[in-house]
Amino acid sequence: MHSFAGRARKSIALSGVLIGATLLAACGQTPAAAPAAPRTVSAPAVAVSAEAAHRGDIQQTLAYSGEIRARQQISILPKASGRVEQLLVDIGNEVKAGDTLAVLDQDNPQMQVLQARAALAQAQARLAGLQAGPRSEDVAAAQAALAQQQSRLQNMRSGGRAEDVKTAESALSAAQARLQALLNGADDAVKQAAHSAVDSDKDALASAEAAYASLGAQNAANLAAAQSQVDTLQAQIATAQAQINSADAALASLAGSSAADVQAAQSAYDEAYSQLQTAQAALKQNYNPPQAAIAQAEAALDAARGQHQAAQSQQTALEQKAAAPCADMPGVPRNGTACNSAKAAAGGAVSATDTAVEAAQGQLDLLKRGGAPAQQTQLHAAADQAQAQINTAKARLDALKDGGIAAARAQAEAQKQQAVGQQFQAQESLKVAQANLNALKKGNLDAQVKSAQAQVTAASERLKSDQARLDVTVRGATDEDVQQAQAAIDQAEQQLLKARQPYTPSDLQQQGQAVYAAAAQLQKAQTPYTDQDLTAAQAAVEGAQAQLDMALLGLSETSVVAPLDGVVSERLVAPGALVSPQTPLVTLVPPALELVVNVQESQLGQITRGQSVQLAVPAFPGQTFGAEVESISPTVDPKTRTAAIHIQPKDGQANLRPGMFAQLSIVTAQKQNALVVPVQAILTSESQPRVAAINDSNTVSLVPVKLGLQNGSDAEILSGLDAGQLVATSGASTLRDGDAVDPRTPTLTALERPAAQ
Repeated sequence: MHSFAGRARKSIALSGVLIGATLLAACGQTPAAAPAAPRTVSAPAVAVSAEAAHRGDIQQTLAYSGEIRARQQISILPKASGRVEQLLVDIGNEVKAGDTLAVLDQDNPQMQVLQARAALAQAQARLAGLQAGPRSEDVAAAQAALAQQQSRLQNMRSGGRAEDVKTAESALSAAQARLQALLNGADDAVKQAAHSAVDSDKDALASAEAAYASLGAQNAANLAAAQSQVDTLQAQIATAQAQINSADAALASLAGSSAADVQAAQSAYDEAYSQLQTAQAALKQNYNPPQAAIAQAEAALDAARGQHQAAQSQQTALEQKAAAPCADMPGVPRNGTACNSAKAAAGGAVSATDTAVEAAQGQLDLLKRGGAPAQQTQLHAAADQAQAQINTAKARLDALKDGGIAAARAQAEAQKQQAVGQQFQAQESLKVAQANLNALKKGNLDAQVKSAQAQVTAASERLKSDQARLDVTVRGATDEDVQQAQAAIDQAEQQLLKARQPYTPSDLQQQGQAVYAAAAQLQKAQTPYTDQDLTAAQAAVEGAQAQLDMALLGLSETSVVAPLDGVVSERLVAPGALVSPQTPLVTLVPPALELVVNVQESQLGQITRGQSVQLAVPAFPGQTFGAEVESISPTVDPKTRTAAIHIQPKDGQANLRPGMFAQLSIVTAQKQNALVVPVQAILTSESQPRVAAINDSNTVSLVPVKLGLQNGSDAEILSGLDAGQLVATSGASTLRDGDAVDPRTPTLTALERPAAQ
């Protein structure tokens, strides 16, 4: 047997001569006639190739062809409706998962986000207020209001105020004294006061007539004299008013001189002194506020400054494009309208917080300076009023203690009447003098003359009135005067009764309701919120947060992103188009490819998932691509008796494209160190496969063999041959057992065989 290395081929020429002879041996007898020799046929020479059986690796494969296609193609649809602002991809663009493909109009979603943020902030502020509990200032104000209403109710129940009662009693005493004076007749002092008023009126009339007569020309001296006259008359009016006030105070204090009156006057003086001390203490406290109030004002100032700083930070972030909606985000265009609105809102917040800081600073400064000017004025006025009450009470007390009430009253009455007359005269003269001065300043002499004439008329009428009063005083009181004085006493008694009992049962009931309402307000201030309110506020915050999340989701849905890697195969809309969630924007083809072939039912048993596959495409001749069986159809088509096999190519460099035609082979089995021969050496004409083996004597033997794995080029020999034994490949089907081969010639010549009988 010849040995060969590997699968080296060797061409062997076979030749032979088929020799036949009939040898007759003559053994003593004359041979009989010999039979005719058989006719021989010479077969033509046939070229045969041979190859040695060898050991090596063998794979059994199934060959198919098919078209490479994309595993899937996806239509990209928006999640929201709107106008397409940008379409960022075109046909053939490769995109990665998460890349932005298109952007819809974002103005309305951004506005909804801003509104949702504001609603959330408001809900959170209300919840924080509820969680913080009642405010101390509200509770303090409610307590003060309740105390005020309770004090008022107590005062109403205890009767009228002592000062009101004393004033009414003084008015009654004065009315009674006036009636008594009318009944007793006017004394010399009263008559003297009436004469003085008449004389004053006469002087005023003479002065007015002189002024009226002196009007002839306008000069600087007249203007200066007119101004001096006005100033003098104003001073006279002020002096007369002071005399009237003093006389009234004296008359009010001269009600009687009994021990009870002295005691009442002493009580009035003590009460006035207490009120003065209270007013002075309040004034002093106003200029020295408590430290707690200053600390509260300073805390309010710090809080206002913090809010101002936060507002400035937000404004700076928006100006520097570091905060939404002014921030630049990759793939998302900035909305100028929303940014400008946010900047305007931030500017308004800065101005508002700046105003709040100024207000808090003003409140702190005002507190340190002793309160508002109006409050200071009010406290000063209260102190001055208390001082005046002390003076009046002291004068009355001194008069009661020193005696001479009747004389003092008559004198005070005369002084008042005289002061009233002087004041009236001065007021009328002031009108004329003021008109004269105005006329001189404006150069209107006609108006000045008319004013002087009116002044003369007024002075004349006043003289008539005072003269009539003097006549009544001289002749004594009439019945009508007595009746008027009695009526004044009756009215004073009614006022005294009302001062002692100023409130009706209805008033008390109404004030009791006011106390009840103030107590309810205090209860509400102390417990302003219930558990239900807190739960509702928490729910409101959660609802506002949900609304903000929905608004943010709506804003994010205006950006259409790629769900996976792929290539854009179609662009179905253009910028400016109105789209909805049912409108496809682009078609995306993922990079995953597949190849589907139909396998005969008889071959399905050789195919399993994960089997290796080799691909070849015309676009890359001589290059193979790896693949594997991904899935096998669970059913067989009853018409074609085939099942679909899905094969996934392995193309790391992305050379394969959908639509390419591919030849493929599926490796169904493989073995190493197997005895293999070329598949052309297998003879299958008989029931059992055979090979034309060439032995060491160069003779052909048709050897039955048992086959194993097979593919398009090789077949595995399980038994019947040894490694290294030659087998005929091409032309093997023409050989027969016993054919000789001639190693010296490249041809095989069949021996001549007897012709068929």
